[in-house]
Amino acid sequence: MIMNVEAKFVFQDKEAIIKTIYESIREEEEVGRERENEDKRRSFVDTALNGNELTVHIRGEDIVIVRAAANTWLRLLKIAEEMIAAVGEYGNLDK
Repeated sequence: MIMNVEAKFVFQDKEAIIKTIYESIREEEEVGRERENEDKRRSFVDTALNGNELTVHIRGEDIVIVRAAANTWLRLLKIAEEMIAAVGEYGNLDK
């Protein structure tokens, strides 16, 4: 029996910060899209940027697959946010 499981995460912050985070993870989504036709692909991710809001939508065959994909994407988002904070004092992203 194949189940379809979905998880949706919505992140809000200043528009410049959200846009920077989106740009930093967009490549991962594009690589995933290139692999959508492969039989080994078990999870699918869509991201959407809308002003100061970033949405990450993850789909998969079962909860284990979606959890693993969610862990990966949440880690990517956290790293992007940490990098923005680390260089924030040198730029104007937080303003």
